[in-house]
Amino acid sequence: MANDESPVFIYNYPIDINITIHLYNGEYEATILSSGIAPQIFSIELTRDAVQEINSSLQQAIEEVSNSYEEGDSLSSEALSQLATAGKNAFNRIFKEGKQLLYQVLELIRKETEITIEIASKDFFIPWELLYDGPLGKLVDISKFWGMKYVISRTIMQRHRPGAIVSPVIQSSRPKVGLIAGGESELENIASIEIPMLQELAGQNQILLIRLRSLNADQHDEELENFGHFLSEEGIQIAHLACHTRQRKTSSQPFLDIADDFSITMADFGAQEFETKENPLVILNACLTGITDTLSIKGWTSEFWRIGARGVLATEFRVPDWFAAAFIRELYKPLLSGRPIGESLWATRYHFWHEKHNPLGLAYALYSPLAIRITK
Repeated sequence: MANDESPVFIYNYPIDINITIHLYNGEYEATILSSGIAPQIFSIELTRDAVQEINSSLQQAIEEVSNSYEEGDSLSSEALSQLATAGKNAFNRIFKEGKQLLYQVLELIRKETEITIEIASKDFFIPWELLYDGPLGKLVDISKFWGMKYVISRTIMQRHRPGAIVSPVIQSSRPKVGLIAGGESELENIASIEIPMLQELAGQNQILLIRLRSLNADQHDEELENFGHFLSEEGIQIAHLACHTRQRKTSSQPFLDIADDFSITMADFGAQEFETKENPLVILNACLTGITDTLSIKGWTSEFWRIGARGVLATEFRVPDWFAAAFIRELYKPLLSGRPIGESLWATRYHFWHEKHNPLGLAYALYSPLAIRITK
């Protein structure tokens, strides 16, 4: 872009390009759909193991950026270059056959606002924001990362998803935000930045804030029922989780610290049969909450989709807690002003790059319709 002004977006949010990926005769095949253009089909010559290898490479590269970037310090050009190399490798391998088709479609739909891309898949998950199609070496162009270049959403192809057929509009002058916070003793920025930010918004009558109370780990099953009641009975329109995601050494199952000294696993979700009645927008401001394992297709995102979430904002990588708190604080500004979630996320990434020279907003991924927004 020629200047640092955030571009103007349209509000009805048609999807400019849909890329649907599925297995056909044991191989991946992608269909590019765009209004007024006949469907374009190309093969993706990757195995599921190769897709997982690409995921791991991208995760390692963005975490090197995160490790090199301490608050107040400058970004390592070497780490950014390595991220661009990993992103370009991923782009070239995925679009080996379909690159020309994609370029032709993009050329036909050129527009002044950002192009919106929806990716639908069942068992093919990539951190799409990190795909890169620009120069390498010392000439890395941040605007060529897909997360800076396009407004991207993901659709997990699931049967009978409760939140699939609901309006993208949350009508409320004070949306009800349910805060689920844990790990404050270790993640000091949750206590010092994230929770005070939500309390300040509540004090300004921009949101109605309720918080899950402390839970007793000695009464785990009973307290899980209380957690389920909080999700389903309180009329929550935005479920905001600020917590740790961990992995036990004795188990392959990740778990969330939803309160101090109280954790919950994906198995708990299945056993308790949680549900959400208001189909909330779920903000998972914790590390590695997206679909990070394309071989098992497990993740907190799919769990919240399964119990009725309208949409989910998650992280694909480990995010420093100081950045997670700062990023979400900035995200609420456009979101509460009525801008759609897709635009709000893109604008927040844009803000941190152009104001702070910080690319870590690329770690946030949207598993949600782009058009979800709050209207008064």
